[in-house]
Amino acid sequence: MNAGQHGKGTTGESPLAAYLHSHLIAAAAGERLFEQAAKTWKDSPRGSTIARLATEVSADKATLEGITEGLGLGIPAYKKPFAWTGAHLASLGPLNPFHARTGAAEQLELEALISAVTGKSLLWKTLGLLSRTDPRIGQEQVANLLDRATAQLRELEGLLLETAAERFTDAGQ
Repeated sequence: MNAGQHGKGTTGESPLAAYLHSHLIAAAAGERLFEQAAKTWKDSPRGSTIARLATEVSADKATLEGITEGLGLGIPAYKKPFAWTGAHLASLGPLNPFHARTGAAEQLELEALISAVTGKSLLWKTLGLLSRTDPRIGQEQVANLLDRATAQLRELEGLLLETAAERFTDAGQ
């Protein structure tokens, strides 16, 4: 029998550990993407919204770290450089390096934020399902995190749609 037949991957970790570690690595990059977006939007009427969302995303990442640690599945040392690298690449603002408030760069930046929050909401949905049989995962906590991610998605999608004309029409140029 191979390691996968015993509920462990080739690295010896459980599928849940691998899943949570992947989300922790993504969360580090997502946190930086939101920080960069906050710089883009800081002088706009919607700047406080993006700044608040960036704060919430940081808190969500910390909560995920706590959940992972509580399950005894903390991220191993050999994976920490991946999180660091992803976070630092995202901090360069690859989608909108000049923090432009017009055109494709800003649109792509918002779409990336929406994608990041969508992934996070799917994580919370998955953990919600697992919490039904694993008492170590707090059902109420995960439900609250999912509610917050849903609200974040609504805000980001609203922002994207409300401001798209500013980016892509002659009136907005």
